[in-house]
Amino acid sequence: MHEDSAGFYASAQVQSLFARELAALTPILSGVYGNHGLFLRAHERAPEQLPPHLLGMVTSLASARSGQWQGDLRCSPWYLPFASESFKLIVAQHCFERFDDAELGAGELSRVLAPEGVILILGFNPFGTWRPWLAWQAMRSAPRLHVRSASAWRNLLAGEQIDTLQVRYPGLLWPREIVSVEADSKQQFRGKLARFGSSWLLLARKRRSTLTPIRLRQATREVALSPRLVPGAHRIHP
Repeated sequence: MHEDSAGFYASAQVQSLFARELAALTPILSGVYGNHGLFLRAHERAPEQLPPHLLGMVTSLASARSGQWQGDLRCSPWYLPFASESFKLIVAQHCFERFDDAELGAGELSRVLAPEGVILILGFNPFGTWRPWLAWQAMRSAPRLHVRSASAWRNLLAGEQIDTLQVRYPGLLWPREIVSVEADSKQQFRGKLARFGSSWLLLARKRRSTLTPIRLRQATREVALSPRLVPGAHRIHP
């Protein structure tokens, strides 16, 4: 069966869900600042713009049918061409559901995320009310998705020194077409029922570096030339 990933991600239901999820990131992104951010998208048809943020630059990559990332550059999902600890923020919206090995993805995300950097991961809820619709879409030639729970991702990130701070459920209860996210905000699912909605949002932060720089002792000659460097306990008072 031919996989129609473009049709799936361009559908009104998925587009509405993705817009709702990004809108839910607004209060989080307003407090994240830094020089660089990374936005990983499920498909080139997925929304390209993040809500307003304080980042100097955001690199946007989308999952392609070839199994590569494409967008601002082209690369393998398991070998990102960025220096370690490059990004203060990473947003991954449903992108790893198209890959078999999420463990490699989690390791690479941890490598490029700066200490105390924030990572936001969005995924379909495997126990949610969208599951029958997703199965029906797969039968109609939509992409085969490797849906994982927020708990599964929490465990993956914990092994990479990334601590989960919170799990939210910003999605919708039923797949439906929504013209305006703002107009539908009053019908947003809240409370316990939200856990059975379409998707989850995992908010996590990378731990600080465990390496503490050691302060080297200054040479005796330097201390003699600079009395102000002598510890107070050894100063001679008149």
